[in-house]
Amino acid sequence: MSDALSNESKAPAWRCWLVAIALLPVSVNIGPYVMPKGKELNLAPLDLLITPLMLLVLWDLLKRRERSLLPPLPNAAWAAMAMASFLWATGFGKVEWARSAIGQTVLVGLCAVWAFRSLIPQASLYRRLALLLGALMSVCFLYAVYQYIQPRGLPLPSLETGRFHGGGVTDVRVGGWFDMRTELAAHVAMFVPAAAAFVALERDAMVRVFAAALGLIALCVCLYGGGVLAAGAGVLVVAGALWILPRNPEGSPHARWWALWLVVGLLFTAVVLLPRLPRGNDQVLVQTLSPWVKNSNGKEVASARLRRSQAAALLLAHNQKWRAGVGSGGYRLHIKSYYDDGGAYPTPGASRDEEAEFDRDTHEPGSFSLVETTAVELGLPGLVFLAWVLCAWIAAAAWSFARSANPTVRLLALTALGAGVGAAVFSLFGNPLVRGVGCAWAFFMGLALALPHLVSAKETSNQGQ
Repeated sequence: MSDALSNESKAPAWRCWLVAIALLPVSVNIGPYVMPKGKELNLAPLDLLITPLMLLVLWDLLKRRERSLLPPLPNAAWAAMAMASFLWATGFGKVEWARSAIGQTVLVGLCAVWAFRSLIPQASLYRRLALLLGALMSVCFLYAVYQYIQPRGLPLPSLETGRFHGGGVTDVRVGGWFDMRTELAAHVAMFVPAAAAFVALERDAMVRVFAAALGLIALCVCLYGGGVLAAGAGVLVVAGALWILPRNPEGSPHARWWALWLVVGLLFTAVVLLPRLPRGNDQVLVQTLSPWVKNSNGKEVASARLRRSQAAALLLAHNQKWRAGVGSGGYRLHIKSYYDDGGAYPTPGASRDEEAEFDRDTHEPGSFSLVETTAVELGLPGLVFLAWVLCAWIAAAAWSFARSANPTVRLLALTALGAGVGAAVFSLFGNPLVRGVGCAWAFFMGLALALPHLVSAKETSNQGQ
């Protein structure tokens, strides 16, 4: 196969460093310094480096003219519809439209994935970047452990008053260096399955131990139900792939044993370990998933998540908005009119109000699901494109794992497969494309889409015989 990624050409060191810096999973609010009245403006390294990265991709495309350097079609179609939604979007400013359509879908969902897929020419370099990303997140998870063991603080009346209150840390704020637990949970959804793949197929024993510890700690500090559920789904898919798909004669001879151990470890963590942790992880996680919760007066009410889903369904049914949605960036504004303030699904409180009522009567920031917002903003076609993107990610990783005989490619394919399933499931609960998290999404998807080019034509023909 004549392809830019199938050879052993080396990327310049400065390119690798540029990609590595773009992977930093952090986000900084620079709004108080550059925005009028200190309005919030979060930036991640990926936001600052995406332009030079894309210039490099376009330069390679013009110079080499190879099909593998063209943008991934599912991502391009999804981004194109988000941009086109400006034609029918009404009722909100261009800033909100651009923030959703360009900042999220185009820059992260398309350009970042395209860059991570095209700029790395070797499987060994992808492995190093995966290890680097895991090492960075291990520091974040350890900081979350420090927050976890602090005394419980009093809930804050506003998220803007700081992380700590009352001499401790609330469950909502156990998020490592992220502001909220939902952002940490998005990483957990992708990193725990990726760590499980390294535990099963990595040859270096120390890396295996590190990956196992990373996955266990991540599950223990995650206090958001959607993140734990998504991580568990990803681990089960990793175990299933090890059990079902053809084994690599050059890799681990005990693939099915590792599949069993991963399932046993996941069950032990979920059933035995989490309920015995000091913050009662099982109760906290169930509360974030429950559609009916008790408010501060002890009355059972619909959760904020259920109210949003009900309002979204009514919005899509009204005037057949399911055909094209309300346009990118219009979710928060348009959904307000469809809450049932006189019935069982009243409008939740402000998204940055009363931390004690998160999941009950207010929105927790970051809890708006990617699937739900895509449905409202882009309608059924947008959901189809999003499903295409996620299926392309998972299918490419599964194909590479089944076809390749290269141990490194198989390891990376299993890593991308688990992360893809975790991201897909988490998209039902939160948004894995937000700043500080989108770099991990883009890296794992770019990795998945690059791997089929690392499977040589010879390997494919041998597998078919």
